Parts: sequence; C-alpha cells; structure tokens
Amino acid sequence: MRFASLIFIFWPHWWLAFTTKAAIVPSLDKPSIESIESIQNQTQTKIQFQIQAGDTNSTLKLVHVVFRHGPRTPVNTYPKDPHINNTYEPYGWGHLTNSGKVELYKIGKQLRQRYKDFLEPYYKPDMIHAQSTESPRTLMSLQMLLAGFFPPENTPMEWSYLLNWQPIPIYMDREENDLRLRQMVPCPRYDEAVREVMNFPEVKKLHEDNSKLLQELTEITGLNVTYAHDVTNVFISLHAEQSYGLKLPQWTKDYYPDRMRSLAAKSYQYDAYTLELRKLKGGYFLDHMFKEMQAKVAGTLEPTNRKMFIMCGHDWTIANVLAALNIWLDEMLSFSALIAFELHQRNDSDEYFVEIYFQNDPNGELKQMQVPGCGKQCPLEKIQELSQNVLPDAPYEQLCTAKGTIEGARISYH
Repeated sequence: MRFASLIFIFWPHWWLAFTTKAAIVPSLDKPSIESIESIQNQTQTKIQFQIQAGDTNSTLKLVHVVFRHGPRTPVNTYPKDPHINNTYEPYGWGHLTNSGKVELYKIGKQLRQRYKDFLEPYYKPDMIHAQSTESPRTLMSLQMLLAGFFPPENTPMEWSYLLNWQPIPIYMDREENDLRLRQMVPCPRYDEAVREVMNFPEVKKLHEDNSKLLQELTEITGLNVTYAHDVTNVFISLHAEQSYGLKLPQWTKDYYPDRMRSLAAKSYQYDAYTLELRKLKGGYFLDHMFKEMQAKVAGTLEPTNRKMFIMCGHDWTIANVLAALNIWLDEMLSFSALIAFELHQRNDSDEYFVEIYFQNDPNGELKQMQVPGCGKQCPLEKIQELSQNVLPDAPYEQLCTAKGTIEGARISYH
C-alpha cells in the first residue's frame, strides 16, 4: 500500500492514464491503432502536397479559419429508421465520435504544417483567438483541432512529460446572441423569406420534377418529405449512421447517396437564395471578419500580435458564408469542412489582398476560391465592395421584422 501511495503522489499523470484507459467503454466507431499511428506520417507527406505555401511576393498578415464540427452521431432521424432506438453509447445523440476526434486532430496538424512559418512555434494567448458555437460537438471539435495544432512538447508551454496537450481557451457566444457562427437567433423575416423562395417558379419546378422521389421517400421513411430540406434531413441522418459504422437499411441502396445528393444539397442553396437571406446569415460573419482585417491593416487590432481567428460552427455556417461571397458550389458539406481566409500584404506596395481556400473533403486538397468580379488575390477594398449588398445595414431586429407576405411552418433541416 505504501508503494501504491508513493506512485500516486509522484506519478499522478501515470496513474490517471492507467485508470482512464481501464475505464474506456468500447464503441462502434473506435479508431484503429493503425489510423492513429498514421496521422504523423500523413501530415509529413500528403499534407505538404495538399497545402502549399502562399504567394512569395507577399507577406501573410492575418488568417481566419472557420470549419464544421467533425463526424457525430445522428441528431435525430426518420420515423421508420431501424436504428431509431439506438442509444449511441457512450456518446449519445448528436455528439462527436472517436473517429471524429481523430479527424479533427489530424486537421489541426495540417494547419500547423501550413502555417508553421507564419505562427510562433508554440501557442501564445494573444496570437490565437478560438471561438465555438454553443454546442458540445463544436466545442469538442475545436478542442481536438487545437490539440493537433499546438502540441506543447519541447516548447516553453510544455507542462507534463506524459501528456502532450495543453489547455487553450475557447470563447463562445450564447445561441440567442450568436449571429456569426450559430446563426439561430430567431428571425421571423428570414423564415418568411425562405417560404417565399419555395414558391419561386424554378424552385417549384424542381420539386415537381422530383415529386416521385419525394413521395417514395415519404412512404419509405415515414417522414413528410415535401421539400429539399426534408431530403437533407434524411440524407444527413444516413450519413451520420454510416460514418458511425451502422449498417444502413436495404432500401438505401436505391436512393442513398446518389439519387438523394443533388436534391439534398439544394437546401443549402435555398437557405441563402437571395441577397436578403445572405445578409441575414453569412453577412454577419463577413462584416465582422472585414472589420478585423481592416483593423489589422490600420494597426488597431487588439491584441496587436493577433495572427489567427479559428472558429468552429456547423454545415449551415460554412454554406451561408460561401453563399454570401457568391462562391457556393452547390454540394453536400462533409463533416470538418473548412474555409481559410488569408489576408496578405504585397511586398512591393501597401496593397492588401485576400485569398480564400475551401476544403470539403478532410482527406482532399484545399481548393482556392475566386469571388466573382475579382481575382484569386482579391484586394481587400474590392472584396468588401463586392460584398456590400450582403453586409448588414440595419439592426438585426429591424431586418428580421416579418412583412406578412406568406404564412406557414418554418422550413429547415436539422
């Protein structure tokens, strides 16, 4: 007993690691040892090919990264789902899975590889601002990404020889106030405007052309599949179950993913179909980001050595931001989808420009995006000018006042 007590006193982290490991509950999506051990090799080889250095004739000044949370268990599902009574132990419904943790950790290492010459070699509080929505899966996703991004080993921030991790603060706005990331602050005019979109001639025609598919999915799932949003609901639930490792029902072979994908992706487009809808959602993110970029240029950004804002949100966060810039690709968003905004200054002038990169597949390449009407290196003033119609120009409460044009239930997906 004395020996055990001494081990506990002098080796608390060793004891913690032993007891924690013994308490692990097996889960269906448990990553293999091979997948975990391969993270370092993937980061040092494939990722160098995927993520290349920026323009050598400019200096990187500020980066904004916003990404979707990693793979999770289903949030909810359709009435006839054979897995409807699954408890998804040990996670529960709507939570980040172990494979999701591995995926986000790897992406953190990818970002470290990309920005290793831009950032300090170790975490400093003033250098990074990390922010999440008020959701367990986004908070956990950001924690995992930061763990891969800033391992403290062999740096002044190292505090334990047994645990290569450090705490990094994550900020969060309450859901009722979060206009930039969560984007769920009640807005009667937004709900009304989405219903208006459903009555646009081209939108009605698309639903009519897919009426057979909608009816078949209604009968198969037990869900009232009327709009593209309803198809998105089913698609996302199936995708979450498949990612978790569950066997999908036989009927899905004729529908998922191919027959459902294009219609399911339309809901993202319809939710930001007009300039007004884009202003009410992605516009607030752009407005805040542009102000931070302007402050960096003016030398007024606080703290002065801030180099990166890194944020975790949801699929609609990513889709609405891309749509506000008019660069949405009309596709289903993967878990961990990521956008990087880079503010550069040309070395031979005072001009600042913005480069935008999008990665939908966490195992794929970052794709450089181009805002219509501007080059891939878009001057900061120009991208703000092109975005002017979607930037908020009145208080949110005023913009959200319903016009009484159309009534009905709210149309949305999970």
